[in-house]
Amino acid sequence: MFSLFVFSVYLLIVISLLWGRLRFFKVNAGTPTLAAWMYDLAVAVQMILTAYYFFSVTDVTKLMLGICLLLYLFSLVLFWWAIFTAKSLDFAFSNHVGSIVTTGPFGLFRHPFYVSYIVAWSGSTLLFNTPLLWITLIYLVAFYTLSARKEERLILKSTQAEQYQHYQQHVGMFLPRIKKWKQLNSKH
Repeated sequence: MFSLFVFSVYLLIVISLLWGRLRFFKVNAGTPTLAAWMYDLAVAVQMILTAYYFFSVTDVTKLMLGICLLLYLFSLVLFWWAIFTAKSLDFAFSNHVGSIVTTGPFGLFRHPFYVSYIVAWSGSTLLFNTPLLWITLIYLVAFYTLSARKEERLILKSTQAEQYQHYQQHVGMFLPRIKKWKQLNSKH
């Protein structure tokens, strides 16, 4: 029963991510088609294998299911918090610089969507611990890292470079800088 509940939360993540990919994120002409297809393939492998393992792997402990559930819930909450904070964003590898969002989850992580995805895929990978899930997780983390760096290089070449440099100094890419965040928020 607990496993079914964790799987239900996982399904909410899958539906949310698919909705975001199709409805929220803009795919600009600057997005290399091969990169987008490789990303989609890796995500599909993660999604399909995880769903398959939920129904075929029987030796998962309640502790691991509980840890995975916490990771899934964090991922889901972070994803939707970022959706409601940002109005729309460009898909990874875009050549377009939109507005800089620094509130909500963007005040904790410069790339909360990527953090959300990494946490969800990590939950599945840790829970089922299979080579193919590890390979896709490593690929996806590399993809998110490269995407984040490219996005930031574009912003640093734009008219918003100074504002973004200040933001970079206070907010971590994928991990929060708690001390800097506390200092920044205590001044307000």
